[in-house]
Amino acid sequence: MNETVVEIRRYSGVIERHQHDYHQVILPISGALEIDLGHSSGRVSDSIGAFVSAGCRHAFYAKQADCFVVLDLPSCIGGREIEEDMPAFFTIGREVHGLIDYMAALGTQQELSTSLRDAWSRLLLDRITPRGDRPDRAELAVRRATAFMERKLADPIRIADIAQAAGLSPTRLHQSFTRRRATSPHAHLVAMRLDAAEKMLADPRLSIADIAIFSGHSDQSALTRAMRRERNATPAEIRRKLLGRTVGKA
Repeated sequence: MNETVVEIRRYSGVIERHQHDYHQVILPISGALEIDLGHSSGRVSDSIGAFVSAGCRHAFYAKQADCFVVLDLPSCIGGREIEEDMPAFFTIGREVHGLIDYMAALGTQQELSTSLRDAWSRLLLDRITPRGDRPDRAELAVRRATAFMERKLADPIRIADIAQAAGLSPTRLHQSFTRRRATSPHAHLVAMRLDAAEKMLADPRLSIADIAIFSGHSDQSALTRAMRRERNATPAEIRRKLLGRTVGKA
């Protein structure tokens, strides 16, 4: 998707489930829309709008009589990554209400020109984008992904599972990790598992085979290969260094 779409929309009156490759902003004209984004849920109503990131699986419900202004957005406008700046739900102030009222009146009377649509969209995004030191959306998504990895460290994890927990598509998750952590989600998970294994190696009561399983590796051989590749040492060598004494080889 390369251009912004602005429409007045009504929904079916039943629960709908969507996923799309563009961002979306939903603003209320009348009524309310209940929406579940996976990582968070809330209501689009008189004082609250919602931002749905590209690739996010979401479910929503609104009565057929309810009405909304909906923006379908490309990932980048004017060189700015939209997703980095946007919270999932945001407060609608007086200026945004004015923009909604303007679009509601205009959108029912005529087809919008490209210049008018783009100018209105830029004004809206400028008003709803948070400022200051608040973590941006990409950072929050990376934190959600990292927390999910920590909880599931010993389990088999797919990148698709991590992306779903973060509320992003796998592609957007990779981009967010690259920008915020200078690494990929997979490499971050590998490092977390090896860090966990190293901490456990300091406990002589735990066998290396058990540590491999507890840290998310399929077996002791898998842990040894990963340690050699990433840390240039075997688990046994790291254990000897940590404990300051000789133990059996891995």
